[in-house]
Amino acid sequence: MASDNKIIFQQETGLQSSQELFISLFEADRNRLYSYIFAFISNTAATDDIFQETSMVLWREFQKFQPGTSFSKWANGIAFNRIREYRRKNKKYAVGFSEEMLESLAEVAEKSSDEETKWQKLQDCRRSLPDHTQSLYENFYVKNQKAQQIADNSGRSIFAIRKAIHKLRKKLFDCVETKKHGEST
Repeated sequence: MASDNKIIFQQETGLQSSQELFISLFEADRNRLYSYIFAFISNTAATDDIFQETSMVLWREFQKFQPGTSFSKWANGIAFNRIREYRRKNKKYAVGFSEEMLESLAEVAEKSSDEETKWQKLQDCRRSLPDHTQSLYENFYVKNQKAQQIADNSGRSIFAIRKAIHKLRKKLFDCVETKKHGEST
């Protein structure tokens, strides 16, 4: 995913026109947006219709989008309104959910999107680590090896491994926080 679809619009350089910006954001988000709609409707034909309507509204209303904010969240809001309108007109797709339940599902989907964004930031930070630190990450977090096992395999002391894991956690936490705050400004 293109860094949570957050792009800081560079007006001073004029590198992207509004049209180019829309196309790049929309293309990066189109599959996720379609899946979001399908999760509420569960009917391919209806999802196709709603997706097309949503796409047209996104294009028509793009001047209202605030560059530097999350395109995905903005698109979800427009899609959600299209879904509610469609459900009102076509009661057979209501699946028995109340409006409150639909709104709760939308909130869960948004939180899930936020978690995915955090995961992406963590992975970006992890990739920037030196090789030996990536190896420690892989052994401890992916392979679930105990600190003692890593120490035995590397010839380092358990205390050195625990200290390295602590530093690794702090470095990753700081990196993710920096990325989070850097994109929200």
